[in-house]
Amino acid sequence: MKKFLLLLCALLLVAGCGKPAATLPTVIGSGSVTIPVYKITAPAAGKVLGLILEPNERIGQGQPLFAIEQPQLDTAVEDAATEAARAEAELNNLESGSGEQALAAANYSLQSAQSSYQTASQNYQKMAALYAQNAIARIKVEQAQAALNAAEANLEAAKAHHARLTTKASPEAIAQQKQTLEQVQQQYQKLLHEQQASEAQSPCTGVVTEKLLHTGDTAAKDQHILTIRATEQCQVNLKLPQQQAETLKIGQQVNAEAAALKKSFPGTITAISGGTVTVTITDKLEELQAGTDVSISLKK
Repeated sequence: MKKFLLLLCALLLVAGCGKPAATLPTVIGSGSVTIPVYKITAPAAGKVLGLILEPNERIGQGQPLFAIEQPQLDTAVEDAATEAARAEAELNNLESGSGEQALAAANYSLQSAQSSYQTASQNYQKMAALYAQNAIARIKVEQAQAALNAAEANLEAAKAHHARLTTKASPEAIAQQKQTLEQVQQQYQKLLHEQQASEAQSPCTGVVTEKLLHTGDTAAKDQHILTIRATEQCQVNLKLPQQQAETLKIGQQVNAEAAALKKSFPGTITAISGGTVTVTITDKLEELQAGTDVSISLKK
């Protein structure tokens, strides 16, 4: 009987060892919940424009806050946009022959020249016949001949102009214009990016808590203008050994376990600076208040 019991225990131990242990969550650190407060500064030096928000007003994430006046840059952006449009139109003309308006004008000129030539030719034939009958002086024939010559030259010029507009340019000319268009478009995008960089947008959905300047005031670069407190997100800053922080990635999904609430909240790693790892939480904030202690673990 003893032998049987010993054998049974051994089998149970072997069976137990064969089962994988339950996977425990990988806790990376703990900290207290804080509400983010953002200081909005002037992206460039200049006059503040469009700052209409007042303290206690709400603002959505990504909405414009104000702009810094940049007259020379604004003019450069307009000029670059015009140049890009002109270069694109020229490329279209080269590829298709011409624009609709230019081609319509060329068609009208050609039709007019053809009509004038026919009239001049008929008049010359008439004058030549009358001169052969001694019914008119020779000068009348010469005048008719000169008019016919002028009408013919005008017709040839109209034909040549029409042909230029309806004939596609060479592959080399088109390739050169494409390169020109690409260059002016790149310059336009560069200037546009600089212009957009002089406009401030809200980094979060929140409430304005401070307003230090007003529209029309002149700001220095990086001068503090507004303060916004987030209302739809909270953060936890973890202090970790730098070597451990380097194993994490921005965008990684985590769980924030609040022992006092016996609940967990999904979050995302949004910043890593040295050994400081910032986790942002945007779900069920009415339950997760500032100062709540949480432990952060990686999602499996």
